Amino acid sequence: MPKTDAARVGAQRGTIALFVAAAVLAAVGVALILGLGAGERPAGSGSAPRTTAPSSAAVDNGKDDTPPAETSPNAEPTRSHDVPDPDPASVPAPVDEVARVFTTAWASHDARPGRDSSFDDASRRAAAYAAGDLAEDLRTHTSGGAGTQQWLSWKDRQIQVTVTVLRVSLPDGAPAPSEDSSFARVIYKLKESPAKGPATESEEQVALKLRRSADGSWRVVGLPNV
Repeated sequence: MPKTDAARVGAQRGTIALFVAAAVLAAVGVALILGLGAGERPAGSGSAPRTTAPSSAAVDNGKDDTPPAETSPNAEPTRSHDVPDPDPASVPAPVDEVARVFTTAWASHDARPGRDSSFDDASRRAAAYAAGDLAEDLRTHTSGGAGTQQWLSWKDRQIQVTVTVLRVSLPDGAPAPSEDSSFARVIYKLKESPAKGPATESEEQVALKLRRSADGSWRVVGLPNV
């Protein structure tokens, strides 16, 4: 029995030694494999970016092969936005100015106490911006029955009639202004304000004929629609 136990113990020790030796050999083999793998890896296989050389088709000695854009012979030249096209319905500035002040004087009335004395006071004021027969007529003409009745109605309610010129333009079908003659159409707002109660407004218009006098000033010489 003692010999048998000794033999068994020796056999067990030999088996353990074989297992240990096998484990050592396995570890050495793994280390060799890892070392060889790292050595054979190419040096440029890291994460550094690669630079692609420019294509010879895209760059040829610094010259651009893109053909220039063709210009159509029918293409219109680009217009400058700084200079607007003239308005064909506009009138010269001196004509515009006289047309405004004449219309304001001609259509304004004030029937409040101590103001105008009759409907014709407006005509007298407008005569300062007129010439020729029209100026004479405005200074001397007396309104008829309709004007008188209108004035009495305004005077009863103490109405002030004010004018706001909205625009001045060339009338439809009128010839273009010349150096000494022009037509003008004045569109204006007429406001009647009584001493009591709400005011009323209406939009009116009048056509004027103007001429330039010898001193260069413009004057109204006719009322084509009146």
